[in-house]
Amino acid sequence: MITAPAAIVDVELSSDLPDIGALAQSRWVRVLVRLHGHPLGMLDLSGDELKETDHRAMITGRFEVEIERHYASSHPTSRDAAVCSWAAAVRGPVPDATIVINSCAASDGLRRTIDSALAQDYPDAMVMVVDNRPAKSGIEAALRSWFPGETRLSSVSESKPGLGRARNAGLHASATEIVAFTDDDVVLDPSWLGRLVAGFYAADGVACVTGFIAPLELETPAQVFMEEFSGFAKGFELQIWDSGEHRLAHPLYPYTVGLFGSGASAAFRRQVLLDAGGFDPYLGIGTPAIGGEDIDIYTRLVLGGHRIVYQPASLLWHLHRRDMRAANRQIQGYGAGLTAMLTKHLVTGRATRRAVLSRIPAGLRYALSPDSPKNARKPPEFTMRQSLLEWAGMAYGPIGYFRSRLAG
Repeated sequence: MITAPAAIVDVELSSDLPDIGALAQSRWVRVLVRLHGHPLGMLDLSGDELKETDHRAMITGRFEVEIERHYASSHPTSRDAAVCSWAAAVRGPVPDATIVINSCAASDGLRRTIDSALAQDYPDAMVMVVDNRPAKSGIEAALRSWFPGETRLSSVSESKPGLGRARNAGLHASATEIVAFTDDDVVLDPSWLGRLVAGFYAADGVACVTGFIAPLELETPAQVFMEEFSGFAKGFELQIWDSGEHRLAHPLYPYTVGLFGSGASAAFRRQVLLDAGGFDPYLGIGTPAIGGEDIDIYTRLVLGGHRIVYQPASLLWHLHRRDMRAANRQIQGYGAGLTAMLTKHLVTGRATRRAVLSRIPAGLRYALSPDSPKNARKPPEFTMRQSLLEWAGMAYGPIGYFRSRLAG
């Protein structure tokens, strides 16, 4: 675990390694170790480890088991990298796909995200920007200025604020079999979309695939804190979730916050998402409910008999909040989004009402007990004030959801 701002290095073991030793002036270096694009793990280096002369030997020694597991699972009969490419996993014609980017401002971050979306190695992928503040954002003019004549890029406006509504606008405006959603504060790995699409072929009945989210930078104490408290990465192994053989043995499942992945890196079969009613317009950042639109749709898909795949090989880099005040707001928002989502499931039907009510005792233990997995992973710097902010957000969530419904 890193304890101070760190440099970030992306290492691909099948290629030449960057000069990690040149970063010896940094107190910490976080290394993302990949093989053929698949992440094997994170390695945090400091002090004498940074001064080692053979970092390749160090890394391959530390990840010997993961390297052998990769070959055994991805291409046991050949060590050719092409065998475990995303294209090799797609059976039949490559489905057409759209990347939907939600934004409220014509920022440098938005342009950087669009650049990485247009640079995907996926054939003929469309890119759509949803402007959720069209009266003031300046996005439409910026897109014409930044990307003149780019036929793969389009935009759509959603004047009512809220991430659920914005994602729905992109969903309805798209016309491709696969729709992938992300935000304007990320950089997409070139194979991000292809790896997401490959996840649909990991099992039958897959409706949604989520990906691995790594930090774009860890330059401030707030960014380090948020990465250790609520890093978006959900591990380095492909996971399949459903309501049957792939259900998690957990008392809160499938209302298990953070299990399935983040809405900033998720692809859906468009028709399945439409049939499910899309995202809840009363949830998400920008609404009084503050959040919860992603965990809501994941829960509904699992309850509806569909499967979700977490595909760690689909990777993007997320710009964490740089100051602690914004990080604290995010902590409070996580709590509010969770209970807003649970409130929605309490009031939408008899079956979900019973399911949520039966999980309340376990949910309270999970949220409040210092020994729960959720609280045990909090960094030592997590203060009582931040716990109070999280609990205050959870107390507010039901109010926020009803306020959002009343606002229409």
